[in-house]
Amino acid sequence: MKFEPKIATTKSARSPFSMVKRILRVSQSLGSVSFTYHIAPSVHSPTTKIPRLLFSNAWPNKTASQNIGLQKQIENIHDLIISLGTPSNYLSLMAGESIINKSFAEKIQTRVASNGIVDEYIIPVYGPYKIEGCMCFGFERDIHSLEPGITCQLEALASVSHIKIVACFADKMERIELSKRETEVLQWLAFGKSITDISTILGVQPTTIDSYTRRIYAKFGVHNKIGAVLAGVSTGKVSL
Repeated sequence: MKFEPKIATTKSARSPFSMVKRILRVSQSLGSVSFTYHIAPSVHSPTTKIPRLLFSNAWPNKTASQNIGLQKQIENIHDLIISLGTPSNYLSLMAGESIINKSFAEKIQTRVASNGIVDEYIIPVYGPYKIEGCMCFGFERDIHSLEPGITCQLEALASVSHIKIVACFADKMERIELSKRETEVLQWLAFGKSITDISTILGVQPTTIDSYTRRIYAKFGVHNKIGAVLAGVSTGKVSL
């Protein structure tokens, strides 16, 4: 089966949710029975408002407390895979005590078995704005028994799709407008100046600079100076 990792660029097709649905359809055509997509923004990402879990059809009743706790542990595993930078599979992880202990492995096995999942291919994905994630494709058999080329197709699908989805958020970031004074404050922040320094430079009260800073944070959806500077530099609002 020939795979072309293309995503239509019509307005409706470019929404994150429609692209996620397309990933699900394509992965199902490759034999996958489940798809989970975790987005894990870096702590200094200028897009911290992006939800950590964007989509999953493998975890029914997500509001149940026991599921939430289990998902959190799984997210920790995904964070490790993201940091390692190489795809892995569920059965291999279960065999490695250093990553998944026996008790936790049994809980996962019970959960995934109830959804007909025998093994899962877990692919780390990376995008601009330090937005990283994992795409996980569940199968009814061991990943290593799949037809040649299936895992490569899934990796291509995951990589291209994640970048496209991140681009949707990036478009919104680049449409953010700062006032002249907000731009000045952000530029001085990028130069490493404190609120007190900036108030002296611009000849206004520190409380006024603090108000401008909070407005900048709100517009970019960040919570600290580093995030604001990264957002400003990434979107071309300021330079270093």
